[in-house]
Amino acid sequence: MSTSDEERDEYPDGSVKLRNPNIELMDQDILYHLALGSESHDLVEMFGDVKFVCMGGTPKRMEDFAHYIMQEIGYKIPTGTKLMDISQYSYRYCLYKVGPVLSVSVSFDI
Repeated sequence: MSTSDEERDEYPDGSVKLRNPNIELMDQDILYHLALGSESHDLVEMFGDVKFVCMGGTPKRMEDFAHYIMQEIGYKIPTGTKLMDISQYSYRYCLYKVGPVLSVSVSFDI
């Protein structure tokens, strides 16, 4: 079965084709659950080099995992700084970036 260009889920370059045409008209992309947005943050600069996304349980566990990864890959942060929870204002997730690795907690309230 052949799929027409209009029915494909991606553009020829591999990027995702959004099904809602109104999204393309928006000035910015707001990632509410992560407390990030394309106008307030340079998302390509922040995450363009990410190769691995590791998801786990509690925020503390994923912070510890980020520190572990930092040691394993020999990643150095500037003196006087520390790992920061990038999505700290979301109150839903914690998100740490160590070089090409994202460490993300996922909590599901029951």
